Amino acid sequence: CYDAWSNTYDSDGNILQLLDDAAFEEIAQPLLNSIDQHSTTQICCELGCGTGRNTTKILSAG
Repeated sequence: CYDAWSNTYDSDGNILQLLDDAAFEEIAQPLLNSIDQHSTTQICCELGCGTGRNTTKILSAG
């Protein structure tokens, strides 16, 4: 289902994208910053629930 919807979901200005981006900045980004500052081993498990938009953000965070 995600494969069929991902092209539209990720490009049509869907309001859910804005909510997802806000939640990522509020929750995930501080967590990633904490891992980066307090860990010698940087491991993150991304469960793959969605179209992969946040996976690319996690990967670009290092």
